[in-house]
Amino acid sequence: MTARRNEDGLEPIGPKSVIRLARCDRHTPAWKKAIGRIFRVGYYSRRDGLDCIWLVNELGEYEQATDHDFLFKYFDIMQLSEEKNLYGRRKPILQPVIRAGTHATSKRARV
Repeated sequence: MTARRNEDGLEPIGPKSVIRLARCDRHTPAWKKAIGRIFRVGYYSRRDGLDCIWLVNELGEYEQATDHDFLFKYFDIMQLSEEKNLYGRRKPILQPVIRAGTHATSKRARV
């Protein structure tokens, strides 16, 4: 997937998008153990700018940040969000990504 560009440069990936760490290299050896981890793209911060992508972990915590160059080089986009509210103003706190089958199974058990 290629980055989209607008008149100001890079069009940021939408908050709530789901990404997976897919690769590492000699520049990111510490990521080797984390390959396969799934994150949700968090809301952007006006202070950090639109090229600072906050990654929300499986606990719903803003864990770490990356930029678009690293995102497109090391991560696979699993689900691209169409969220237009980049800063999350008046939006609820992002929830962690729930792996397929875990949430649905527990709901079925209660029915």
